[in-house]
Amino acid sequence: VTATATATVNGRLADLPKRARVVVVGGGVIGSSVAYHLSKFRGWGEDVVLLERNKVTSGTTWHAAGLMVTYGSLSETATEIRKYTKQLYASLEAETGQATGFKPCGFIELATDADRLEEFRRVSDFNRKCGVDVREISPAEVKQLFPLCRTDDVAAGFYVPDDGRVNPVDATMALVKGARMGGVRVFEDVEVTGVRTTRHAGGGAGSGRRVTGVATACGQVVEADYVVNCAGMWARQFGELSGVNVPNQAAEHYYLVTDAMAEVQADWPVVEDPSSYTYIRP
Repeated sequence: VTATATATVNGRLADLPKRARVVVVGGGVIGSSVAYHLSKFRGWGEDVVLLERNKVTSGTTWHAAGLMVTYGSLSETATEIRKYTKQLYASLEAETGQATGFKPCGFIELATDADRLEEFRRVSDFNRKCGVDVREISPAEVKQLFPLCRTDDVAAGFYVPDDGRVNPVDATMALVKGARMGGVRVFEDVEVTGVRTTRHAGGGAGSGRRVTGVATACGQVVEADYVVNCAGMWARQFGELSGVNVPNQAAEHYYLVTDAMAEVQADWPVVEDPSSYTYIRP
């Protein structure tokens, strides 16, 4: 994407600062979340700049599925992050006035063989220890919650009633609004073309290169102490610009969007069947 000669921020390209403590590169849900949390918990808002080469959410965020699931991890840290995220998406509208589209319609993980059943029972025990309300339900109960689900090969379902989904664009816009409320400056149509570095004096573990800022396609350099790579699918290529290896590889996958179906209710839970590599989001 080629940057245009203008940038959108609560102002004009002329407002692009020459220095910031932190430059966040990428205006998807991750970059927006980083900017929001730096303003919220670090209090760095007025010294944080987010640069997006096109428009906020225009990368891969806009067509994300938006699943909001706390179930499934055997990491206590990851589970706590999931729980926090669900609470955040439920409360951001009250804070910012921008809805996230969070809908706690429920989530069901299907076990269709003995190995999956054993695995999901172990995961469920751990998740309950972490405070996730996951319930093992019968195939008949799965059918009751999602009437179109074929259950003849289902051993059990693992159901979290208040998990669900968000609208990824709305959630990102809420984070951006919250970041701006905290003083973060968000610029669109500003492509970052490289990271400026300098040699770090001294020896030992602290020697090497140190970030000094970013160069942009509009010709301006923004000096910075920290640069956060939130380029999403392009994070690996962006890292290569400064010789950093980001072990991230985009993989193509497919999804189907149907017309409205009279027999499907919008408040049905999300159903995931890992054995068939499928999830369904009404």
